Amino acid sequence: MQSEASSRGDLTDVSIADNEDTIEQLKELRFNEKNLIIYSPPGTNDELSARYLYSFAFATFKRRSPGFIQDLVTCLRIREPEIIKECGDYAHFDLKRTIWSLELLREEMINNEEFQIFRVKAPDTESWNAFLMGLTEDRRQWFSAVWIHAECYMYRRIWSIFQRSDTLANYDYFGDQKMSATRNLTPMMRGILVATRKLMRRKNNFQHLLKLSTWGNRCDLSITTKGPDANIFHRISEYDADLLADQSANIWEDLTEACEPIYVDIVCDNAGFELFTDLLLAEYIIESGLARRVRFHVKAIPWFISDVTHQDFNWMLNYFRKHEFKEFRAFGRRIHGYIRDRSFILCDKSYFWTSGYDCSQMKRMQPCLYVYISEAALVIFKGDLNYRKLLGDINYNSTDKFSDCLRGFQPTSVCALRAIKSDIYCGLPVCTVEWLTEDNPEWMISGEKAVIQVAIKHRLSGDIIV
Repeated sequence: MQSEASSRGDLTDVSIADNEDTIEQLKELRFNEKNLIIYSPPGTNDELSARYLYSFAFATFKRRSPGFIQDLVTCLRIREPEIIKECGDYAHFDLKRTIWSLELLREEMINNEEFQIFRVKAPDTESWNAFLMGLTEDRRQWFSAVWIHAECYMYRRIWSIFQRSDTLANYDYFGDQKMSATRNLTPMMRGILVATRKLMRRKNNFQHLLKLSTWGNRCDLSITTKGPDANIFHRISEYDADLLADQSANIWEDLTEACEPIYVDIVCDNAGFELFTDLLLAEYIIESGLARRVRFHVKAIPWFISDVTHQDFNWMLNYFRKHEFKEFRAFGRRIHGYIRDRSFILCDKSYFWTSGYDCSQMKRMQPCLYVYISEAALVIFKGDLNYRKLLGDINYNSTDKFSDCLRGFQPTSVCALRAIKSDIYCGLPVCTVEWLTEDNPEWMISGEKAVIQVAIKHRLSGDIIV
């Protein structure tokens, strides 16, 4: 009897589970029907959006981003005592309002509601509202908007929520994660730092550091918390099999043939380990005489969890200068010296990098930034988000030339160093995407493959003065 009762209970549990699955499936079907979700893949030259069911964009707004906002809310609740200590007692009340607003934002996303204009005054409020109002009606919702527009809007909305309170306006809600990730990788960074001292001016050394900076882009807290290979520096050549496009030799030739004065701009991506590899590359560029100056462009506000802000950049320099390891202290002093003599420049805040506009619109929307970048012999765009900003989230043929996909954006030679973490690409060998997809349908979101691509533009004269 007991066995029969147990069997009936098991059957009941299975029936309930099946019923819940059926209800969930019906909800999904109704959502897809209501929001005109497309079951076929995007066509060539279509803009990527979450309207495509089997895209990474759909997975982002259906699961990843709502989960991320929920995790942020949980983190704020757990860290409330520390936040109050840092921001003052009144932060307790501001946190309640902030958490409530974040939960509303999550519901808006889940229900595919229309984007709202920004009410909180900030340097970029007018620009962002003009951008939103310039979108067609069907491009102002989470699942039908161009993917990069919707993601940038989400992070801008989060910042706007924190800006509503006096106590939390300057609080970096991603700061603790970025600092912890840096500290955790300190022993490995020390080994790499020692190995890169006194490298001679040679093409292979430059390529080695360029590839290190490329693979450093794997360390992205918005995708993975997995750290890099502990022996990455000494095994860089082994990663070449995963480098789907490698134009590092062309970049060397472009720099060595550039007319004076030679500047290199780096549009940074992630803080922590990736920023460390960027600094190593920049140090080599200065020490080897490849350029007179390296200029760093970072984000004006907390962005995509681990992106570098001015605060992160300065924190890392102070972290090195005060570290117990003498190698870091010496490195920190050297970088500080570069900043003092203007060999390194941390560029002023530009809200273009945290806007919804892609790079093809820079000349029109931020002409001063466009002119500033054009003074460099080479501008290096780091990471997946910057790559998407270059291509405008357009679904190009994978074999289309990188330079063609920039849609006229070429203020100078434009280089992309990117670990691939989204389903957008160009400039790849024939059949590469097909072969990789057959082996692993999700290869393009893992960060296991990378590209080093460049569109060369030679300057006509060497009389540029900054």
